[in-house]
Amino acid sequence: MNTNIIKIQANGYTWNAPDTVKIGDKVLLPVADWLRDVKGDTWEGEVDALESDYDGPCKHIIKVIK
Repeated sequence: MNTNIIKIQANGYTWNAPDTVKIGDKVLLPVADWLRDVKGDTWEGEVDALESDYDGPCKHIIKVIK
């Protein structure tokens, strides 16, 4: 199955994700480098929107948990 990468919003932040995600999906997200000592390496979020107006660089979601 071929998937494309799209920009989505999860918990209000923009991420790159496969186009197979849906609104409401739970996703595993990376923590910013400078917060890893406090928050750990990952956190769970929920997909809010399947598009974003943000045009800058984004991190990729790690995986869809559902």
